[in-house]
Formats: sequence, C-alpha cells, structure tokens
Amino acid sequence: MRLRFGYVLAALGLWGCGGVQDPEAAAAEERQVQAQACTPALAATKVKDVLPPDAPLPSPFRPIPTGLTNVQGTLYFSADPFQGPAALWRSDGTPAGTVPFKEFPFDGLNFRDFASFTAVGPRLYFTMNDPVVGNELWVTDGTAVGTRLVKDITPGSASSSLSNLTSLGGALSFFLTTASGLELWRSNGTAAGTYRVVAFGPEESMAYPTLLTHGALLFFLQDAVHGTRLWRTDGTAVGTRVVKRLDAGQPPVTAARPSYTGLGLFTLQDTSGTEVWRTDGTAVGTVRLDTFGNPVSLLGSTGPYVVVAGRTADNERMKLSRLLLTGDGKTTVTTLPNPFPGQPFNEPYIQDSQEAGGKLYFSMGISSPGPAARQVSLWVTNGTEAETRQLSQKLTTSDIRSSPLFDTGAGTLLFSSGDGDQGLQPQVTNGTVAGTGRVTTATPGADAPEEFTRVGNTIFFRGYSGVHGDALWSVPANVTCTPLSASAR
Repeated sequence: MRLRFGYVLAALGLWGCGGVQDPEAAAAEERQVQAQACTPALAATKVKDVLPPDAPLPSPFRPIPTGLTNVQGTLYFSADPFQGPAALWRSDGTPAGTVPFKEFPFDGLNFRDFASFTAVGPRLYFTMNDPVVGNELWVTDGTAVGTRLVKDITPGSASSSLSNLTSLGGALSFFLTTASGLELWRSNGTAAGTYRVVAFGPEESMAYPTLLTHGALLFFLQDAVHGTRLWRTDGTAVGTRVVKRLDAGQPPVTAARPSYTGLGLFTLQDTSGTEVWRTDGTAVGTVRLDTFGNPVSLLGSTGPYVVVAGRTADNERMKLSRLLLTGDGKTTVTTLPNPFPGQPFNEPYIQDSQEAGGKLYFSMGISSPGPAARQVSLWVTNGTEAETRQLSQKLTTSDIRSSPLFDTGAGTLLFSSGDGDQGLQPQVTNGTVAGTGRVTTATPGADAPEEFTRVGNTIFFRGYSGVHGDALWSVPANVTCTPLSASAR
C-alpha cells in the first residue's frame, strides 16, 4: 500500500488585491482552483518503472530513482537499494531509451551513497562509496566502460570529505576537508589532472552556502583573525582570491542565491540583526543593502526588488518586506494572515522560495506541537501588496517530505499540492488563481512528485508509479493550466 502523508484542509481566506477575502468567497475560489485541470490533456506521462515489481520499497529518505541530472540533453539518475546491486541509468525520455548502463554489485555495503551529481560538458561527476577506496570522486560518460574512479584522493579504504562540486571553466572544482584544513581542488576527469589548487589552512572554516554567479563560485571563509570574508574562484590558483571582508566576527551565512539580474544575494545573521547583501563578485560591487533588527528569510528578487520575510512581534504572522537592488532603503509589502490565531506553537516559517516568470513564489508553513506543520501554503508576489496572493493551501505537511517549487523556464512554476482524494499531485501555476491547477496524467500515479529536472523541452520528475514504488515521469516544459468548462467537470 502506498503511504500517503496527511495534510490539513483548513478554511483559510485567500490574500488578494485588497486584503483577506470573506470565508465563503475564499472557499469557493479554492474549490474552483482544485476543480481545474491543466492542458495539454494527459500532460504528465510515465516514462518507466525503475523498481522491479517484487523489489522491496525503498525508504523515503533514500528514494529510487534519485539524482536526476541533465547532461547535455540526456537525463542521468541512480538507483541505490538497501544491500542490493546499485546502478546508474540514462534516459532519452522514452521507455526503450531509459536503461541502466552501469551496475555496481553488492559488496557488503548497505548503500553506495551516490551523491553530488554534477555535469561538466558530456561527463557526469559524482561521489560514491566503495569497499576498497571508500567514498571518492567518480566520473561517467554514460557507458559502462566510461564509468570509473577518478582518483583515490585519500588512499586506501578511508573516505574523502568532498563538497560543493561545481562546473567551472570546463572542469570540475570542489572542496576537500582534511585534518590539515580546507582545500580547493580541480579535476579534468583523470587521476593526473585531479590536483589541489589552493590550501586555505587549518584556521579557516567555510560558512555555507556558496553562490555561483558571473562565471565564478563565491564562498565564505571565517576565522578568528580575519573574521568573515567573501572569496571567489574560477577554479584556478590565480583566479582564487578574497573579494571583501564582510564582518570582523563569524556570523552565520543564512542564505545565498542568485537574482534574476545575475547579481548574487546573501544574508548574514549578525548580532545587530539580519544583514542583506548583494554582490557581482567584485569588492566595489559587494554592498550591504540594509539590516533588519529581527531574523528574516531571503526569498529572492523580483523586478527591482529583493524580498525578505520575517515574523511580526507576536510571532503569529509573516511580514514581507522589500529592498531595492540599488540599496535605497526597505519597505513593508504586506503582512500575511495566520489561520490559527492564538493557538500554541502557531509560528509561521518559510519552507522554500523560487523565482519563475518574473514572479517570486514561496511556501509558508504554520508550526504545530508535533514535528509536522499544521498547514503549508503557496504564495506569489512581485514585491507589491496588490500582487501578493495565496495560490494553494494544500502543500504537503509531511515531516519527511516537502513540496518542491520548480521554475519551468516557460514562465510558470511546477509544484506539488494536495488535490482532494488523489493525494499530493503535480500542479502548475502562472501566478494567478485561474492559472493554477493539477497536471493531468495518462495513467494513475505521479503523486508525491519530487526532483523536477528540465532536459530540453521536457521536465522529468520522480513520482508514485501507480503500480509499485516510484517511477520516472515527464511533463512538457510549456504545460499550462486552463479551467475546464462547466459541462466537462
């Protein structure tokens, strides 16, 4: 039996141009959204079942398939069952063209632990556990003979601690953490061409996350002497340098993301509050836009604005604020309603955010006494009160899953949301209530969609097969939603 994760169907008013609607109108509009279907009809198609019908179902913490990655127009992914043969797969989007190309036999390991899939040109780099060399760097060209260990960086069965695999300048860059400190490495896919670029020393520690912008990887290093500094690298020694000192202390870097303009955005949680910064990778172009006295979450950018979200003084509502990218002060956009006022443990929080089609989408959860949220809703904004609205109340409240938000690249957003008795389904929105609805499927299944990945004009994802376990599904990137006529409902 397929495990379905519960969600709360609360009667929450939609936030529109003038404020909160009355409950009856809000409920009617929500029913209209859920009654819609998306065109083209049968938009989502099951590509292939990956699990054999008699295979044990994997843990939701180690799903199959996973690691969906676009490598020059071909989809790659992995299957890593518990104490069984693991495999790398590729797909051209057809059932016949979705095949395993490299199998790793069971060698006493519980899992192979595939991770950090990173495309560089026609090759896919990844890390994998092996009983002989430990967890190290591997590469594949999509064939069995072209899948191999790159280098046993930490010799013997001991594993290497690799992070932030990034395609830079036609090669792979990554960080290695050793007993001697943090190091930057580079690889062309051969043992001889895999080498240390810079050693930062034992006193330096990396503050995550990193940021890829303007052809360089930006990262943050901290130590007691230099405080917090922004660095950049193009993967070479000469191209690795300090950009700017940001703080004399070592505050957490709470978020980093690119803006639609290509500028990088990041936040520091300093003793004075949350600092919002922008950067183009240069010292003069790295500027603190403003500081909020309370913690805020960086949602992203839309139009000329950077948008952040923080709780009100009573901790019961979420307030949106905006800053101009030019740095001319901050303004309150609006305050979002809480459908559970006065109840204990009802604090709102931001779960995810994504820019798509010039709009900024975000999911907001409402806490509960237990591990799962009471409710998770999807919102959209362009940085103004009039264009800030709720699109769905029914994103998953599971404590082990989330509803991903994915920019289709065609002006719309793919996400997952509850739809009546059909469970968590793929949905699409153009940022309006009328343009938000469920993506139809050719066969039963596709619920609990995750790992949306665009390859050409197709978006692949993992979702329930309708038969056993999860399968690989696809949907056209230009999928849109239009209301069904009254006679078709």
